[in-house]
Amino acid sequence: MYRRYNYRAYPTQGQREALTRLYGACRYAYNWALDQRRLMHTRHGETQSTAQLSRMLTELKQDPDHRWLSDVSSVPLQQEIRHADLAYRNFFRLYKAGRTRIVTNRRTGRKHRTGLPRYKSRRDGEQSATFTRNACFRVEHHAGCKWMFLILPKIGRVKLRWTRELPSTPSSVTVMRHADGTYEASFTVQADAETDAPKPLHEACGIDMGLDSLMSIVYTDGTREKIPHPRTLNRRTRRLRKLDKQLARERKGSANHAKTRTLRAKTYGRIRNQRKDMAYKLASKVAGENQAVALETLNVKGLARTRMAKSLLDANWTRITDRIQQLGVQYGRTVKRIDRWYPSSQICSACGHRDGRKPLGVRVWECPECGALLDRDWNAAVNILDAAGLAGSLNARGGDVRRRLAQADRNADADETGTRRTVSLH
Repeated sequence: MYRRYNYRAYPTQGQREALTRLYGACRYAYNWALDQRRLMHTRHGETQSTAQLSRMLTELKQDPDHRWLSDVSSVPLQQEIRHADLAYRNFFRLYKAGRTRIVTNRRTGRKHRTGLPRYKSRRDGEQSATFTRNACFRVEHHAGCKWMFLILPKIGRVKLRWTRELPSTPSSVTVMRHADGTYEASFTVQADAETDAPKPLHEACGIDMGLDSLMSIVYTDGTREKIPHPRTLNRRTRRLRKLDKQLARERKGSANHAKTRTLRAKTYGRIRNQRKDMAYKLASKVAGENQAVALETLNVKGLARTRMAKSLLDANWTRITDRIQQLGVQYGRTVKRIDRWYPSSQICSACGHRDGRKPLGVRVWECPECGALLDRDWNAAVNILDAAGLAGSLNARGGDVRRRLAQADRNADADETGTRRTVSLH
């Protein structure tokens, strides 16, 4: 499998200027490739291949007005042409599947089709350039040193913060500049499946994602736990509101305006890093401790259009579930997703009676059939585990196990038999 290893980069002032020129050339090559494809499609109904565009870009460098393209490495420019071709192939795949539509810009009244590749801009927060093996980049690191060095053509010897060993020789490296002004180098390496996968502590678990508690987990050994919502954005809302007001008062293009934009980008960067850290730690815990994991299929895009959008996106559901699946493949675990329309919150896990839809404010409900007092999240997690076909051990342990795991009148205390203390990763 191919994996990415990211390292923080600390280029010098001269290297930053060289990277800025490289990013500008990459943007120009990408936008030029889009223009050529659109022009050819308009005139002849067909587009050029990647090889044809590569030859045309090489000929373009001979033009006196485009000699500046020769001041940077040619490999990242060729990669941008491949990226433009990939963007068009992804668009045609969505178009054939009927997943694109015509929308109208409310401000200008112009119509355009969703999914079409868009131009890159220097005002974009993320700038990047990719070097492949053809660029002959090298990585230097001495044992015991906390720094490594990346030698790039026409850039120089860039210093990186060493955090872990590369498993093999990288096939490519992408040098990125984030919106907050920090730099990062991302290596693509080929790695074998993890041979030192952690030993699972549980046979299987069912997970219900939520907003009151981020995850409600029930295990087949009769234990359960809840992971609280991190609410990363709420802790920095006041800071962001202050920066937004300050940015609105300053004149665009001024030095103070640029400083405030950088401060706001750094704040958002901290939020992004905290969300990513939480998701990765939580996914490592779930995939490492369980041989099989049952997840629900969530329509995050649809839910993001509701009034819960801010809390929903702050919960980072998509990254958590995707990371669990990735680690499941890496560790050799079984990860199953149930059907999106399965009514896990409507069915009593003790007797199977379906009681209908309930408002989100209803966190505890009583089954009219068997009289069980059920916690909404625990009950849904047990149903998810059952729907995935992983609840065989629950049946073997006795009929009261489901009721005990889903009931709401039982305090989740570590001293109570069959329960575990609710934990937080921070």
